[in-house]
Amino acid sequence: MQFILNENQELIEIPKEKCVPVEYPIKYKLKNAFEVFVRVDGTENYWISNYGRCVNNLKSKDGTKFYAHKEGKCHFTIYDIERHAVKVRGKLTGEVQVNKYKRETSPEDLVVDTFLVKYKGRFKVWHKDGDESNNWYKNLLTVSTKDYADLKAGKITWQELNLEQEYIEYENKASAEAYKVYDGIKARCGDTVDNDNIGSCYDKSVMWQGWLDDPRAFVKWYLEHYYECDGESMAVDKDLFGDGSGIYHPNFCCILPQGLNNLLVNSKKHYKEGETPENVLPLGVRYNDKKGKFYAEMQFTGTERTIPLSEWDTPEEAFAEYKMMKQADICLVVAKYKENIPDYIYDRFLKVEVKPY
Repeated sequence: MQFILNENQELIEIPKEKCVPVEYPIKYKLKNAFEVFVRVDGTENYWISNYGRCVNNLKSKDGTKFYAHKEGKCHFTIYDIERHAVKVRGKLTGEVQVNKYKRETSPEDLVVDTFLVKYKGRFKVWHKDGDESNNWYKNLLTVSTKDYADLKAGKITWQELNLEQEYIEYENKASAEAYKVYDGIKARCGDTVDNDNIGSCYDKSVMWQGWLDDPRAFVKWYLEHYYECDGESMAVDKDLFGDGSGIYHPNFCCILPQGLNNLLVNSKKHYKEGETPENVLPLGVRYNDKKGKFYAEMQFTGTERTIPLSEWDTPEEAFAEYKMMKQADICLVVAKYKENIPDYIYDRFLKVEVKPY
C-alpha cells in the first residue's frame, strides 16, 4: 500500500501496484513527502512535479544539479529531443543525429500531460479552487472549450459539470520517509545510556505501545500532521503538548520546525554547592559563590552570546526574571512562524509556561 492525498488533501491508501514507478528519479528538495518529480515526456533534461514545479539540469556538467523554472501562472520554454539513426546509402552508420525542438509551455500544461488521464474533447484546464497559480495535479480538471467558457462566465461550477477526472499516481517516498523518522524515535527510546550518539535527555523517553505494536499507525499519524516550513528540517516533538512523562504518544506529539523545537530544549542542570538533588537550582539559574548571589543566564534566539541577568538574593527571584525573559523570547520567535505553522501549535506556544524544574 502507498499513502497519497485525495482531492480534499486527506490521507488515503492505495495499492502500490496502481502506482507508476518513477523511471528517471532525481535528487531535489521536495515540497513535501507526497511530491514526485517525473521526467517530461519527449525531453532529456526537464522534470515536472505533481505540484507544478519544473526543474532542469541543462547547465549541470554531471547532471546532478538542477535549476528551477518559474512557478504558478507563467509560461516558459523547454526543448524536446528526437534521436535518429544516421544512414548512408541506406545503411546504418552507428551514429545518432540529435534534433532539438523548442516548445512553449506552462506548469499546468506539463502537469496535465504527466499526471492527468486524457479525455476526448477536453483540451482546456480548470483550476478547481480558482487560483490559477495552484498547479497541484488534483486541483486541475480538464474540460471542453464550451465548459471552460461557461465556468469563466460563472454560469456553472465545476462540481455541477459532474466530470470524471482520473489522476496518474507515481510511487512517492512518503511512507519511506515516515519510517525513517519512526526508526529514529524508536532508537532514542531504547537503551541510550551508553550510546554517545543520543543525548542523555532521551534516557527516560518511551514510545507509546500502540506505535510499537503497529508502526503503520505512526506513519499514518506522521503524514496526516506533516507540513513544511520554509525548508527547515522538521522534528517530532513530545514536549509542547506533553505531560512531562517523556512519552511519544499521538495525544502529546506534534511536528515542529527545528527553530521552534530548539525553544523547548532545557538548559543543563546547575547546582548551588555540589551536585546533589538538594542543591539543584531552578532552570537557567546560576550561583555566584564569591558574591553569594543568584543570577540567571539567557541566550536570546538569534544571538551568539549568553547574557547574565540581574543578581538576586534568592534562586526564586533569579528564576522569575529568567522565566519572564524566556517566555518573551518564545513569543517573539513563534510570531515569526505564525504564517507557516498550524494555528493549534501557534496558540499552544503562546501558553507555554517556563517551569523551574
